[in-house]
Amino acid sequence: MNRPSRILVVEDESIVAFNLQQRLAQLGYDVPAIAVSGEECMEMFSQTQPDLVLMDIHIQGDMDGIEVASRLRETHSAPVIYLTAYSEDSTLERARQTRPYGYLLKPFSERELHATIQMAFERHKLEVELVDHQRLLQQALEAASMGVLEMDTATSAITASPRTAELLGWPLNQPHARDDLLSCVDAEERAEVTTRLDESLAELKRFSEEFRVLSKDVPPRWIKLDAGHASGQRMTGVVQDISERKNSELRLKLLNEGLENLVAERTAELKQSLKELETFSYSVAHDLRSPVRVIVGFSQELIREHASELGADSIDLVNRIVTAGQRMGALIDALLHMSRLNQLPMQLRVVNVSEIASEIAAQLMEAAPERVAQVRIAPNLEAMADPTLVRSLLDNLLRNAWKFSARKEITHIDVGSKTLNGEIIFFVRDNGCGFDMASADRLFGPFQRLHREDEYAGTGIGLTIVQRIVMRHGGRVWAFFEPGLGAAFHFTLST
Repeated sequence: MNRPSRILVVEDESIVAFNLQQRLAQLGYDVPAIAVSGEECMEMFSQTQPDLVLMDIHIQGDMDGIEVASRLRETHSAPVIYLTAYSEDSTLERARQTRPYGYLLKPFSERELHATIQMAFERHKLEVELVDHQRLLQQALEAASMGVLEMDTATSAITASPRTAELLGWPLNQPHARDDLLSCVDAEERAEVTTRLDESLAELKRFSEEFRVLSKDVPPRWIKLDAGHASGQRMTGVVQDISERKNSELRLKLLNEGLENLVAERTAELKQSLKELETFSYSVAHDLRSPVRVIVGFSQELIREHASELGADSIDLVNRIVTAGQRMGALIDALLHMSRLNQLPMQLRVVNVSEIASEIAAQLMEAAPERVAQVRIAPNLEAMADPTLVRSLLDNLLRNAWKFSARKEITHIDVGSKTLNGEIIFFVRDNGCGFDMASADRLFGPFQRLHREDEYAGTGIGLTIVQRIVMRHGGRVWAFFEPGLGAAFHFTLST
């Protein structure tokens, strides 16, 4: 009995990973392990030796899924299928260069998951078969008499072995010439083969061509003719049947075209769904602003005009309504801002990151002159990016650092960059309270808060905005916290 196919899942969102594991199990696959980072993927791959890898592109650690897949491809032959909720052209191009076996855009159905996995296994099987066929053909050429052909370059007369005559559909023991050979070639390829054969005869060059043979005496087949000039006015060569390899290549090409079409269709559907969802979200958030403002305004008016008629308890309740309304208003404004980020077209240019960061830092310090702060911004930081989006990204990161270092006697914030393997990595580091690294995967989720509202106010959307801006540029964002040193947010802008 055949064992179920083993699939390694690389997904850093635990709920998504668990759901994917369950769906794969229901489809009859074995999931020996789940990795959350590139380093963990490499280790678990060596331990479990899976038949296929489902690779999320945006994962924990310094390597994203595309880089991990590229490294796996150097040492292993297991197929890799990408999983992602994003479809930026730059990301798709990077992924395509690693020659993946599929590309699933979230959300996807079990039918799509199963079909993509099966197509990947079929393609991998065909590629293995193709390699095996090439090896066997080479061995046959060296060890057996396949088909021998000899041509007199002066008279164009051809002497063919029985195997060659069989492959070309010629009667045995009859004279043949150059034109007889070319007449066997498929009409669509005949002109090109004729040109190359004549060049080889005239310039004494090696002739090696693959072409379809069409003859009334033999079924259509693919032939490879390798020939070179021998002594005197002779050209000798070996003829072999490569139909099986060519048919495998054709099936593989059709399979790849099917995968590309599926990716294109799913990408178009996802973009349309995202556009409709963003429009709906913007509409709902916009329509909510007016009633929330009315609630806050009337509550404040009630306190101003009727404070003497209300008791202390009633005034406290109304103040709570005002506070809750103002917080809801801030959340709606943040949602509208996040929706606009995805609708604005990208305007790429060289952006002075240092200058923008300095302006934001100056605003923060002017708004709180009583705070003792040291904000160090490295000079000449530049990136090819959208200036509006970069300003929003830095504003959110610097305000985040400013807020969470407020309880320190002296606030320290650093903005800089470093280069790793040719890639520029920017960072914003502070000496604040930080966060629990066990919850780091929740940092960039909307409305995810790792601190209580009464400790640090906020909407819980700032880091989500940061992540979306970075991903629109084809980059990555991640965070670290070291006790006693504070938090550090790193990001790249690959565009």
